[in-house]
Amino acid sequence: MARIPAASPHGPVTFARISARCVAAVIAVAGLAACGNSRASTSQSAMEKPDVTVAVVPATSLAGLYIAQQRGYFAQEGLHVKIVTVASGVNALPDLVNGSVDIDEGQWTSDVAAEAAGAARLRVLAPGNSGGNGLEEVVTPPGSAVTSIDQLRGKTIAVNALKGLAVLLTSNVLNSYGVDPASVHFVVVPFPAMGAALAARRVDAAFMTEPFLSAAQDQAGVVSLFDIDQGAAQNFPIAGYVTTQAWAARNPATRGAFAAALARGQQVAATRRSAVEQAMIRALKVSKQTAATMALGTYPLTMTGNDLIRVATLMKLNGLLPPKVNATALAKEMISGGQ
Repeated sequence: MARIPAASPHGPVTFARISARCVAAVIAVAGLAACGNSRASTSQSAMEKPDVTVAVVPATSLAGLYIAQQRGYFAQEGLHVKIVTVASGVNALPDLVNGSVDIDEGQWTSDVAAEAAGAARLRVLAPGNSGGNGLEEVVTPPGSAVTSIDQLRGKTIAVNALKGLAVLLTSNVLNSYGVDPASVHFVVVPFPAMGAALAARRVDAAFMTEPFLSAAQDQAGVVSLFDIDQGAAQNFPIAGYVTTQAWAARNPATRGAFAAALARGQQVAATRRSAVEQAMIRALKVSKQTAATMALGTYPLTMTGNDLIRVATLMKLNGLLPPKVNATALAKEMISGGQ
């Protein structure tokens, strides 16, 4: 399966087990000279679209992007990147298709669902993050009568989007404990508002992710009911960056420059927790206490077809994709961009 390197040729990352042919292809796409000066390789004048708008769901998955922005990596590649916030990747996909947004960072489930439904033809650019212990949990307000998973039957659970990652991963755990996901009521609440919704008892439970999870634990005393990172969803690919295949074809130099700068930020995020903490404090205004205690999961440097197959397969098992969807063909299309 083709592999999309997310590490920059400008940084110290070593691309183990990537063939010379793949490296050459990546270098060609990025418009980089094999042995030239990397930051001078894509000049402002050669860039098809130096102004790039990226739609994001605010979360720790964005650490690489925020680091690249804050440290000037995009500017060094000749790009001006505007980051706009959305409640979920589902909200950004129509804007991605109509061209008002260039790149979408969101949950892989939303991207896979859109590709499978024919709502968009997407091209994977880079990974965001993958799961880990404590990164995503279903929580309840303090003093809740719900203290076990089986007590969620008939209860209301807040998620940031219907038919997205939160529903998928929550359903995966419910099924494993013999609780039919159809027996609970999923309602949409943006991540930043979930703590207040729990405190006001407008919902019985909420699927929360970092840094909002730690903030709600610190400020509102929410209680963990169960961790999402278990069973088939352990270390699950959570979020990443996509564009349309049409945009990628029109803007190869821009796409390569964006990927190169982002890869530098991702490498920092993968190796320096302190840098992630500072990025979250600056970009999302989280407290130093929350930044110091929040779980991070992992920041992979590549996104493979097998990762997408894993996402699509779990979606099919939990009824979020039709059984007829060919997960392998779908993953190949998104990784290769139809080429």
